[in-house]
Amino acid sequence: MFADKLKFIRGYVKVRLTGYAPERFLNLCSNRDILIWNLEYRDEHYEFCISLPGFRQLKPILRKTKTRLIILQRFGLPFWLHKYRKRKIFFSGILLCAGALYVMSLFIWNIQVEGNQHRTDSTIIKFLEEHQVYHGVPKSKLDCAALEELLRSQYDDVIWASVKIQGTRLVIDIQENLAANQEAAKEKEDSPSDLIAEKDAKIYSIFTRSGTPYVEKGSEVAKGDILVEGKLPIKNDAGEIVNYQYCAADADILGITGYEYSDSFSLDYQDKVFTGNVKKSYQLGLFQKLISLPFGKNSFDHCDKITTEFPLRIGESFYLPIVFYKEEAKEYVLQDKTYTKQEAEALARNKLAEFCEKLEQKGVQILKNSVIIVTEEKHCTAKGTITVMEPIGSRQAAGRAELPQEGQETDESDGNNN
Repeated sequence: MFADKLKFIRGYVKVRLTGYAPERFLNLCSNRDILIWNLEYRDEHYEFCISLPGFRQLKPILRKTKTRLIILQRFGLPFWLHKYRKRKIFFSGILLCAGALYVMSLFIWNIQVEGNQHRTDSTIIKFLEEHQVYHGVPKSKLDCAALEELLRSQYDDVIWASVKIQGTRLVIDIQENLAANQEAAKEKEDSPSDLIAEKDAKIYSIFTRSGTPYVEKGSEVAKGDILVEGKLPIKNDAGEIVNYQYCAADADILGITGYEYSDSFSLDYQDKVFTGNVKKSYQLGLFQKLISLPFGKNSFDHCDKITTEFPLRIGESFYLPIVFYKEEAKEYVLQDKTYTKQEAEALARNKLAEFCEKLEQKGVQILKNSVIIVTEEKHCTAKGTITVMEPIGSRQAAGRAELPQEGQETDESDGNNN
């Protein structure tokens, strides 16, 4: 492959050899290290290819062997340049294009983030933009080591960061300390805390592992009531509380509660009917600006659009500030339709089933469904209560209790003595 490219750059010709001693000619070329290839014998003469520099060395050999060469074809860059030597605008365009590519290679046109799990690419890119790192920033203004330190200092869970420039692409590779995040979450969970009711409910079951339970099976609780307190009283021999031991309340608490469900929709609706007409339009993104190209615009009143992005790049890492967008519009017309009673009730049941499925995905057990579907003249309404059993304890920081001071009177009857 490389040899073929080198032959094209140097130029070569295909020739026909005739004369008295062609074999002697070939031997002399071999002795003088003149390369020939694709040698063929045809109709009492030879045809072969030879490079342009080698062709220039053949004059004394031709004279000595009394042979003659006829040029059949010319190949390569020298002949191509000679053919178009008068097209000055064409070559000026090539030089201008090369200069433009060189100038664009001095900037960053693509930012790629890798290794992030907790934070999205857009979050990190927005943070970089706040520190003057953006699409189109000159490479000369980037300090990769400083950016690495900036990322590590900004995000506590980032234990390693690598910033490197590849062509016109800035590659940011970070590694998050997942173990530290899990440990921090565990420390927060293990800190002194109470379990409180998230909503009004009736306690179905409670199994306490740590803390002091305030409710029992069958208890009615309101939102915000303490279910399990994260402190245990420490008493002396006289049964007096002398201190508290604080802990993270831990219990499995199931409560019976209800979700109010309500949904209503009109029986009259508009349905999309696609006509099969499709039009494609194109846009050009140039230096972060969007330019609509004049051809392919659609005039549909109603259509669905699908846009595909094609960033322009040379190779894997030489991105250019040019992006092509292809937009495909599929025309549809709106037709007025009316649900039948059966269709409306089926649709309402499907919506209710989706709602119940989302509850079950959260670990909620549905005990009773009291939703009633009513189809009237113009509307279909689904309304009622879904009775469920679900975990109801949520965590909040435990409050600190004050202990009686030494010598302080705690008997309220003593305060009534005169």
